[in-house]
Amino acid sequence: MSSPESWYVRAFDDVYLEVYAHRDADEAERVTHALLEPLGLRGRRVLDLACGAGRYTRALAARGARVVGLDLSSALLNSALESTHAGAAFVRGDMLRLPLRSASCHLVLSMFTSFGYLATSDEDQAMLGEVRRVLRDDGCFLLDFFNAARVRRTLVPETRRRAGRFDVLERRSIDASTNSVVKEIELRSGGKTYAYREVVRLWSRPQLEKALCAAGLRVDRVWGDYEASAFDPEESERLLLLARSAPLPG
Repeated sequence: MSSPESWYVRAFDDVYLEVYAHRDADEAERVTHALLEPLGLRGRRVLDLACGAGRYTRALAARGARVVGLDLSSALLNSALESTHAGAAFVRGDMLRLPLRSASCHLVLSMFTSFGYLATSDEDQAMLGEVRRVLRDDGCFLLDFFNAARVRRTLVPETRRRAGRFDVLERRSIDASTNSVVKEIELRSGGKTYAYREVVRLWSRPQLEKALCAAGLRVDRVWGDYEASAFDPEESERLLLLARSAPLPG
């Protein structure tokens, strides 16, 4: 369960939307068209897990899905509500305690590496268990994660860029003790400095497939980008796993 000290409780605020403005509605439209439309969306009950400002929630609702966007961040949900779409609803909640009935969803999606945040791998596993709980027996789960092997091999220790009002300095490292990639972000604007960090566990493809299986989810398709290209273990930046409900172990 989230605590006030958890990095993600603090990180996802109004500033986040400015720093990651390149993750926009056009990207969500492309992904929805390439990966989600073939699953059938009209009339389906969908959970957009860690929905942020709701770009996927809106794209799915525009295609006739009945979508609930869930996030822990009040700031991001407020932004989502400013441009909501008929068929979309938003709720604040914890991914370890989803406020939905069991077997109520046809589809759950977790986009833009919104997995691997929690304090332990056991909590990550428990989150997958919650996903399986709210999925129907004929349901699907799309998990969008980075390719951990490529992150390890190509990690850039430091970058600088401009994002909206901010000069952005990002420092990256691998914490072997927690098997995580750590990004320290420093934002400067008008003589003021704002700093925070992101920490994401480095789940490999075999580890993710094993964890999904343990949660009662069978991997059906694997892609390496948002255009549905085949996954390349060395070169793909993304790892997108489409899993289907399977009988629960034991």
